[in-house]
Amino acid sequence: MKTVLIDNSLCAYPLADDADPNHIFNYICALSETGVKYIEIDFRTLLKLHRLPEGVNYIFRMVDPMFLKLTEYFDFKYIILTYGDLAKRITSNVPVMFEAPYISGNMGRALRFVKSRINAEVAAFRVRSEFELLGASEVAAKYMALRCDLAPLPVDVCPLNTYKTALDSALKLTAANVDSLTLTAGLPVKYCSLEEYLFALMTMFDNLPPECDIHSLGKVSVYRSRIFQAGEQALPKLLTTLDNDIRCLVNADTGERVNMRVSFKDTEYLGHKFVSALEKMAAYEEIPQDVFENIVEAIKQYDGGIFNDEILRKKRSGLLN
Repeated sequence: MKTVLIDNSLCAYPLADDADPNHIFNYICALSETGVKYIEIDFRTLLKLHRLPEGVNYIFRMVDPMFLKLTEYFDFKYIILTYGDLAKRITSNVPVMFEAPYISGNMGRALRFVKSRINAEVAAFRVRSEFELLGASEVAAKYMALRCDLAPLPVDVCPLNTYKTALDSALKLTAANVDSLTLTAGLPVKYCSLEEYLFALMTMFDNLPPECDIHSLGKVSVYRSRIFQAGEQALPKLLTTLDNDIRCLVNADTGERVNMRVSFKDTEYLGHKFVSALEKMAAYEEIPQDVFENIVEAIKQYDGGIFNDEILRKKRSGLLN
């Protein structure tokens, strides 16, 4: 996939007052493992962490010129500026990604204005917009017009959810080979959900990029629930939706309901296997003890079991008949 993924959840949600720095650190690592190439942070994250995980690309949202000094102590690929930051002339050695609302036909003029107001390299341009429901060709045409207006800069698009079309826009922009997308882990009201985007690529289009690891979303979900005050978790809802969809499947030839090839007979056996696997993962991943205990407790609430005899004896592949 040509499109680069950016996560801005550490700027979109308020951090909990008692957020553990180790959880924030591991949250950033989990986002990177999922396939996110750039992670947007602001001063709140830096005040909590003091040290950022290595091997991750960071975008710094300045918020106020007083925090520009922080760019001397951390390795940022970009700093984000908006129109509100141009009240005073900004001087920076870090390349700028300028963020502006989308106005058709005026983005080139906006870029020229920004360059006249700062002493820094403008290296990328982010467009925030509430795109209406458009066809794939219309979205592609809008993006190509943006590229022409802002050339030769790479264009990042942050689709907003005012019309409840952020996910639809993100998928169609990906098909149009947009340079990058800014998404937000969780189920945000304002932005496109990272989890929903990846699940849509995987389940609807069977086109999950090889660099994206859907399993790491589990760690993202666990850690984000520990560090933010707000924002709904996406992964449990997505899994519930998939489970409901599977239960409603009907055989196209016979009209009969499709049944799972898994029976839940041996709760104790499977529960033990799950906990053993978690213990190994906890040792390897250095999962905090309280998080590990929460996961184990959650597993105990399920009526688990082993694969039924039909699978074991007939060796049929797949979970559905």
